[in-house]
Amino acid sequence: MSVMILSKFKSNYYNNTRLIEALKNKNIVAEVYNPNKFDVIVNKGKGLRYKGDDFTFPELVLTRTGSASTDFIVSVIRQFEHENVPCINSSNSINIAKDKLRHNQIFAGAGLPIPNTMLVKHPVDIKLTEEIIGFPCVVKVITGSHGDGIYLCDNKRSFKKLMEFIDKLDSPKTLLVQEYVDAIPGADLRVLVVGGKCIGAMKRIAPEGDFRANITNGGHGEPFELNNEIDYIAREAARACDLEIAGIDLLFDKNGYKICEANSNPGFEGFEKYCKVDVAEHIAEFVHYKLNTCNK
Repeated sequence: MSVMILSKFKSNYYNNTRLIEALKNKNIVAEVYNPNKFDVIVNKGKGLRYKGDDFTFPELVLTRTGSASTDFIVSVIRQFEHENVPCINSSNSINIAKDKLRHNQIFAGAGLPIPNTMLVKHPVDIKLTEEIIGFPCVVKVITGSHGDGIYLCDNKRSFKKLMEFIDKLDSPKTLLVQEYVDAIPGADLRVLVVGGKCIGAMKRIAPEGDFRANITNGGHGEPFELNNEIDYIAREAARACDLEIAGIDLLFDKNGYKICEANSNPGFEGFEKYCKVDVAEHIAEFVHYKLNTCNK
């Protein structure tokens, strides 16, 4: 059995190395391919070349591109799907997950708990923002990862100053504004869902002076016990986005939890370090199951 790991990082990158090892233990040969080195050829034959050459198509593609998936990368994944090669995650689910407004719309439609959210465009109606969201509030770009493009505005004045600054930049003129869910400031939960099952939760704590709890931004983690509410929200959020592998980020609310966002390519080095969960093994087990299912 053969699997292609679609990743812009090389095979010695932690996540890729761990996946290659775990898949090898299940007699699955896995190789890393850079999605940007494909050519998409739309004709009656095989519609992909790699570095200009033909290549042996895998039995399954494990997509590890996430929110950094450009339109070109999504087209590459879609072409594999067109060639009847199963992709985990699919091109559609990746597009949903990388669009923060879209997956919040889906969560709201599914009745899942999310912060009050607005899409704003310049010039921003500050009065309406204050009425619907209030202050403090969180301002986000539509796409992004690792906590990039996220700002906390403590009050109306700081929000107005940020909008004035953004208006002078050659940057996207549409932004998300959300209520600041602050039951535990500077902390959130990362829940990993693989094949419809929650495999664990990690509480992430932001570094001093920051409200973003991402491990890649200098935060640290600790294991957090799953309960029925966390399990249900995370599984349903992944299902709503059609994500077979997902990192669902939850915020601590006064009456439970609210969904911050969904990730289609959750890194797991910090998760394995702090929670002692063999994430690569869980993913390899699911890939093995999918391969056997698809080959029947």
